[in-house]
This record gives sequence, structure tokens and C-alpha cells, in this order.
Amino acid sequence: MGRPFLGWGEFTSLVRADATARSLFLSNLLTLALALAENWPLKTVMFIYCGQNIIIGFFNVVRILSVRRVDTPRQPDVEVPSVVKYVMAGFFTLHYGLFNFGYFQFIGRPAAAEWGWIWASLGVFFAHHLFSFQYHGRRKNTPQDFTKLMFFPYLRIIPMHITIIFGGFFMLLFRNELAEKIVLGFFLLLKTSADLRMHLVEHAGETLRPSGSGGPLPEK
Repeated sequence: MGRPFLGWGEFTSLVRADATARSLFLSNLLTLALALAENWPLKTVMFIYCGQNIIIGFFNVVRILSVRRVDTPRQPDVEVPSVVKYVMAGFFTLHYGLFNFGYFQFIGRPAAAEWGWIWASLGVFFAHHLFSFQYHGRRKNTPQDFTKLMFFPYLRIIPMHITIIFGGFFMLLFRNELAEKIVLGFFLLLKTSADLRMHLVEHAGETLRPSGSGGPLPEK
């Protein structure tokens, strides 16, 4: 799946070319604005991130169950039996769900006063993914890659681990509110880049045309 994060050139090209990438970027920007305006601690943003993982997992299960044909190493364009789709969807739900359950346990529950904004942020993220699912759905009649469908959501684990390890060390070293804000901004930057990289992996092979332009976005 390549690098987990986008470079600046890749980021600007993708956001210019794809309406759903712009929607994804704006949903992340909203989370950042809410975090700064409401003075959220880092753990609240990480809690939202895990909630977003659940949303991504839900739509990924729907995609797995919607697959009709796949390419295999031995034979291209093979019809997928229903039992295979249910087994794959069940395995993904269990494994990905356990990963995120562990993160929820590690992070802990946010303060009661923050829940209204948390639901608002998750609602915007869900709306983006519903828009993306419908926008790209007509392109999914071509054979799919089950390996990609099973593993691309795990790209989001990388920003979480980097922030927990290096961000935690940075906050222990300086122990002040500014240090937490720096780590929060760093985490949201990694998160946005990983989200857009995941978007590219998910929709690789599709022709994404910029608004008002006839040229496709180059595949990565």
C-alpha cells in the first residue's frame, strides 16, 4: 500500500481533484477547529479518532459484503460466493473491532460536557463517508482486491501509535499545556495525511476528475 502519509504535492493534487477528498479534509479541519475552540485535551481528540475508526469499519464491512467479483493470482474476474464475503466481513469486524476496543480502554471516557461536540464531529465524519460511499459506489462494478479491503483501514493505526509513543514522551518531558497543544496539532496533521492516503488506497484505479477539468488524477 506504499507510504502511510501523503507528501504536500500529493495532498494538494488530491484535494483539488476529488470532491470526496475535499469533504474528508474539511471534516478533519472541523475537528481541529472544535478541539482548539473548546480547549479539548488530547485524549478527547483520540477518542473521536477511535469513533471515526468504527465509522470507517462499518462502511468497509458494507463494501466487503457488496463485492461481486475479484481478481486472483490464478484467474482474473472471479465471482465471489456469498459465504466467502460473510466470512471475510466477520473476520474483519472481529479483528478490527478488538483493535479499537483496546484503544478505547487505553484512552478512557471524555468528560460529560464534551459529548455534544463529540457526537457533532462524528456526525460530520459519518456524513462525509456516506457521501464518499455513494459518490464512488458506481465505480465498484469492477473486480475488487480483497486484501486491500481487509487491510487499508489499518493505516489509521500508525498516527495513533506515533502519537502515543513520541507524543507521550514529549508531554512527559515538558509537562505543560503548550506541549499538549503541540502534540494535538501534530496528531491531527498525521491523522489527516493518513486519512487521505487511505482514501487513495481505497479508490486506486478509479478515474477521479477535478472539478471543471477533463484530466484525471494520476494514480499512486
